[in-house]
Amino acid sequence: MAPQRLIDRDSRTRKRPMRVLVLGMCRTGTTSISSALRKLGYTPHQMREVLMKSSELVLWQEAINVTLLPPQDRPAKQRNQPPYTRPDFDKLLSDYDAVMDLPGCIFAKELIEAYPDAKVILTKRRYEDWEQSMQESIWCLDTWKLFRLCRILNITQLAPLMRLVHSVFRVHNGNQYGGSAARSAYEKHYSFVRSLVSKERLLELDTDVELRWKPICEFLGVDVPKEQYPTMHEEKAMRKNLEAAWWSMVRLYRFGFFLDSSNDQTQRRSWDRCDDIIKVAVQDSNTLNFTTLESQYLLRNLQT
Repeated sequence: MAPQRLIDRDSRTRKRPMRVLVLGMCRTGTTSISSALRKLGYTPHQMREVLMKSSELVLWQEAINVTLLPPQDRPAKQRNQPPYTRPDFDKLLSDYDAVMDLPGCIFAKELIEAYPDAKVILTKRRYEDWEQSMQESIWCLDTWKLFRLCRILNITQLAPLMRLVHSVFRVHNGNQYGGSAARSAYEKHYSFVRSLVSKERLLELDTDVELRWKPICEFLGVDVPKEQYPTMHEEKAMRKNLEAAWWSMVRLYRFGFFLDSSNDQTQRRSWDRCDDIIKVAVQDSNTLNFTTLESQYLLRNLQT
């Protein structure tokens, strides 16, 4: 008998029907869509909700492993465990009636099957712009060498986040962060979602053009708000915060491991500072700007 899954110990139950699945990839206007849905009375789930509790990172990691990876690629104890289905997603998403962004968007098939009455919004943008945005934000967590080292050695409290990002893009594009393979995976995702949903149940939104309330509200059957549609731009701010986190790691590598045992608290404070900055960068990237001339110099000269 396979070991019990972590989700099987979870006692949460769904509190409201799932109404909207936003299944476009991250960095396709999902933050603006999330804000818009909140103004319309929805409670959307996205990556920032996963970051609020370390237990959620672990559960979503389990969901990826047992649902999206072939048995031979899973950790040994998960090789015979069953995939997540509606009862499991009801626990993960118990407080939400909309889902978008990472990691939910890579479970398109599973969520569409689990919630047949939910409407599907597919946000998209020109691939070249999306790739640049990803390379300046989320992909940094798996392409910058210090972040990769922290993930592999598990030497920061945010290593679970880095592992989750790595796993998401292992499933999505085989961890190919640019080029023809990444483009093919991006286009395949959109074709796959379209193949799963009837036209009546699907709204495609091109976020390269200015979004308006009208198409979204008509699709959802709600009144158009009088206020302006929310617009948010996060890529540059997130990149700057990730640079600051990277610089904190550089300082720790240069000095932290040479501290004697009497300075363990100093080393821990350095890691905690790094964790705080990464968490802000991913969760609320418009809040802080930590970029310094030192980090910019080091990124140019030491990253490779």
